Amino acid sequence: MKKAIIKNLIILLLMPIAGLILLLLVHLLPTSKIMANVNSSAESIKAECTDELIIDDYHATLIGNFTDCLMLQLSIYDGEHSAFDQALNLYRNEVGNEEEWCPGLSLTDYLNGATTNLEVPYPRYWHGYLVILKPLLLFTSLNSVRLLNAGLQMILLAASLILFSKKGQSKLAFSFAASLPFMFFFSSFASLSLSICMYIMLIEMLLIAFFNEKLTENEGYMTFFLVAGCATAYFDFLTYPLVTLAFPLIAVLALTEEETKKTYLSVLKYTLTWGIGYVFMWASKWIIALVFTGQNTLSDAFKTISARTSSATDTGRIAGYIKVIKYNISPFMNRAFALLMLLIIVTVIVLIIKKGLKKHFDGFAQRIPVIIIGLIPFVWWFVAANHSYEHAAFTCRNFAIFVFAIVFAFIKDAALTDKKEGDSTK
Repeated sequence: MKKAIIKNLIILLLMPIAGLILLLLVHLLPTSKIMANVNSSAESIKAECTDELIIDDYHATLIGNFTDCLMLQLSIYDGEHSAFDQALNLYRNEVGNEEEWCPGLSLTDYLNGATTNLEVPYPRYWHGYLVILKPLLLFTSLNSVRLLNAGLQMILLAASLILFSKKGQSKLAFSFAASLPFMFFFSSFASLSLSICMYIMLIEMLLIAFFNEKLTENEGYMTFFLVAGCATAYFDFLTYPLVTLAFPLIAVLALTEEETKKTYLSVLKYTLTWGIGYVFMWASKWIIALVFTGQNTLSDAFKTISARTSSATDTGRIAGYIKVIKYNISPFMNRAFALLMLLIIVTVIVLIIKKGLKKHFDGFAQRIPVIIIGLIPFVWWFVAANHSYEHAAFTCRNFAIFVFAIVFAFIKDAALTDKKEGDSTK
């Protein structure tokens, strides 16, 4: 454990350095070709300014045009600042006055040669997605990136499900798949910003399925969750980051099969490790920007944290929290999700009956840690009440954690044939 802690401290200190170097390198890329490729999708961008829903009247199916256009503006920035300054402060050019400002219209006007009114720094986030987005846009258009998104996410998901099933974890694979509609998986491919956490989570699940045996050695999972927390803070805006903690955490509990007491300790240990990585990586950006550029990013960050963790409404913390829950659950209160939930519930009941009711619930206490993980979104919605209230259209995706945990907890020991690789017994 001592060696693992020292190793993880070194990794923790190296992550911001590596992140800054990568950002510096991609800001050395020529922007003219990137701008031309973004411009080829300008009509789509402009059309989505006023209609960014995949399905009309279902606000959780938005494709995140507002944030995506900010990402594109940062990708094509070609000002007078040095690559180092740009990597730390992330300037973007804006067109239009503040009262009527819209990222999509500002972006398309800028692409069409409109005069830039002001230059705005955006140093609060790492914007690590630029490490991938800028090289992609150097070779292809935004719409092509979306097509790539659709294919790549499906491949990562399919690979994870196959590998979990081969390891004798068909019930984990089923629970995982059953939860994805509650993350609006079908619409994430069209969004740059809302696919970030999806990618991180899918890659984590694939790594666990591939390397579980090696990760269980020498506290490897501590490093895994530390890096996962850092990666989430580096690449993501504040969208629905909890999935990069909770989904792999459930998978790890399923594959390691520890004693109940050790399971609780593992949940606590890995959650704290992920949280340390997440907070440290984010805070390091503010400190680095402050030291090297003089931008008072710490003050801006603390003001934002204070605002985002305040009460959702003026009616008080508890009354506001009830509204937050309502806003984040409401996207699933329709006939489509009712039918989906009915199918899942029927499947679970059939599996339980097949096992035998009494026999199935004999060891239910061992599944309580998984249920606790499923409650994490409700804690997040309380702590980040203001953010979860204003951005429920995408924070609602955290509800998938609850679905994953509850379904898996109920079918974990159900009568479903699982055959481990290399094992002939059934």
